Amino acid sequence: MTAALLSRNNKEAWETAKSRGEALLIGYLVAGDPSPAESLAIVDESVEAGIDIVEMGIPSRSPKLDGAVIKRGHERALAGGIGTEDSFMAYWTAARRRLSVPIWAMGYKRDVLDTNLYRKLAEGGMVDALVLPDCTPEELISLQDRIGPYGVDVVRFVNSEMDEAAIRQVCRGATVIYAQSYAGTTGDPLAHVEDLSVLCERIRQHLPDGLLVAGFGLRSPQRVGQAVRSGFDGAVVGSALVARCENGEKDYLYRLVAEMKMETLRSSSEGIT
Repeated sequence: MTAALLSRNNKEAWETAKSRGEALLIGYLVAGDPSPAESLAIVDESVEAGIDIVEMGIPSRSPKLDGAVIKRGHERALAGGIGTEDSFMAYWTAARRRLSVPIWAMGYKRDVLDTNLYRKLAEGGMVDALVLPDCTPEELISLQDRIGPYGVDVVRFVNSEMDEAAIRQVCRGATVIYAQSYAGTTGDPLAHVEDLSVLCERIRQHLPDGLLVAGFGLRSPQRVGQAVRSGFDGAVVGSALVARCENGEKDYLYRLVAEMKMETLRSSSEGIT
């Protein structure tokens, strides 16, 4: 697949960013954290501050691949009133109506596939991409076949520990690749982000036209700039944003988003070391 086969909203967001000389800023927030009403307001303001694509975490009672910060976000969302299917769908419907940017749904297989939630979101036009980190590459390919006709991308994952054969297999037919700068859980404070340009080059040769974004460990505007300078089409930021929600630091959150968005300007990033 090529970039032309991206879902319409994702393609438009990417093209808009490129026309401005920018990469995409993809911001992760937990749906309903700390309450549905407050969460919707936070998402609105975060988009106003600079997020190009909202990646919303589907609250889970077992977010096994997330770090402590995001796990606590899941707990707050569930305690805040989004723990039933009706409350979740009401929240998601409201978010879809309010937001003009693409929405990616990040969730776990037991919560999204096993419950058929993915089908409700896809058939209802409620989502532009699914991010399912605990599915196998084969499961993600099968899922793309099922929901691609609804205009939904299925994000596939590559990490720096994969060999060339594995990277080639994951990239085959993909529209969006999420490059993880390290293997492990999100938000690991001890994780070391290596030279992302090497990882970008390894993936790009197998994905010449698809959307290639980087995440994991991008805790600061400087790290976002590093990902952009390395050649990625977008940077995914999560734990740093959720931590601001946890601490009630809304102004800090919006300022951080704005500073991160500034680092996606390719013209200002070029030549910086």
